[in-house]
Amino acid sequence: MFEALEQELAGLEAQGLRRRWRRVEAVDGCRIRVDGRWLIHLASNNYLGLAQHPRVKAAAREAIERCGAGAGSARLIGGTFALHEELEEKLALLKRAEGALLFPTGYMANLGIITALVGPGDLVIGDTLNHATLIDACRLSRAAFRAYPHRDCGRLRAALRHRAGRYRRVLVVTEGLFSMDGDLAPLKEIVEAARDEGAWLLVDDAHATGLFGARGGGTLEHFGISPEGILQMGTLSKALGSLGGFLAGPRPVIETLKNRARSFIYTTALPPASCAAALEAIKVLQEEPVWRARLWENLKSWTAGLSRLGCDLISRESPIVPIRIGSNERTMALANALFEAGLYAPGIRPPTVPAGSARIRTSLTALHTPADLEEALICFENLLGDERMASSR
Repeated sequence: MFEALEQELAGLEAQGLRRRWRRVEAVDGCRIRVDGRWLIHLASNNYLGLAQHPRVKAAAREAIERCGAGAGSARLIGGTFALHEELEEKLALLKRAEGALLFPTGYMANLGIITALVGPGDLVIGDTLNHATLIDACRLSRAAFRAYPHRDCGRLRAALRHRAGRYRRVLVVTEGLFSMDGDLAPLKEIVEAARDEGAWLLVDDAHATGLFGARGGGTLEHFGISPEGILQMGTLSKALGSLGGFLAGPRPVIETLKNRARSFIYTTALPPASCAAALEAIKVLQEEPVWRARLWENLKSWTAGLSRLGCDLISRESPIVPIRIGSNERTMALANALFEAGLYAPGIRPPTVPAGSARIRTSLTALHTPADLEEALICFENLLGDERMASSR
């Protein structure tokens, strides 16, 4: 009955594209135990280490004792807690927006935002390297979709002008910090193009919230851009160390999502413990700047070390530091060798990234120590040296 699926899986295996996970048994700082072994973790989005921060964990425990492990209902039925409303207020302040709305995950946030705001007769224009959640949301919206080359604002502006007056609404969608390449969108130019052509703009700031900007407000704050009229999506599951997604933006948009976003209306609310953890993480972000400072110091050290080894770094702008390898087979062989050497740095292959651009995506946290990074660099040096010797034979 499922023989066709078995054949498809075999095809993925032959192409080096079949995915498998490794089971994480414990976490201690920047180290994880996998299959009974402790490894240096180079694949976490817990950039500031706040998922392990004592204050954040204590806030989550207290919320469980007071409110229970789950919300018990959808927000509009009976699942809106004071913690939800307080967190939305704090997120709106962080993003300098009129309001905010929580979703259980970042994926559900993007699905809810885009499908509630555009549909048949509308147009979405997006960067070719946008995250899969944005791509899925655009498809499900049934709006027309056009892509522009990565970070190419000239092509974006041309696409906007070419289609002027042909659609009810035009929505431009970009990541602020691209999750697989680790580079920043040229937001000043994108904002200018969207405003000049009367288009709406959605910035997916999932990986930048808490990291960029003087207050950790994200990429708009980083570039000194007024957030007026701009939709800012973010997550609680990266730098803020919790779980959930959100939109910060104008009040009419927030109210529209409450009434139209199906991934908000028809799902159980975010657990109170996740809200409490995120609220405390925002406080830590503001009161303990040491974590961001450590992260940026680690970034300097890590990129300098990889450059000395001759690694092909796709970007150096953020804690996401991908090393371009190329072929799927070579990427996975290196990832497996790194695992055996004590580093957890999985390979990333198509369709997550374009064909021919498979990579080892390393990500740094504030919890990595100089000794951790030095140990990791020695592993890379040894393995890359062995690989170069083998290829020269």
